[in-house]
Amino acid sequence: MNYPRVTLEQWRVLQAVVDCGGFAQAAERLNRSQSSVSYMIGKLQEQLGLKVLQIQGRKAQLTPAGEV
Repeated sequence: MNYPRVTLEQWRVLQAVVDCGGFAQAAERLNRSQSSVSYMIGKLQEQLGLKVLQIQGRKAQLTPAGEV
């Protein structure tokens, strides 16, 4: 079986987005650009084949799949 190669750094960025509630806040906490955080989350979702975050207003929240 072929499993996606998700890195610990991608999980760390996802955790920061969830904890901070948004991409800009997570980027500031991680000392990264907002675009790099957004790219890493997009790549993570692509590799997993499912959406783990949804944007509601100005907040990023986990989807039901993301909660699992």
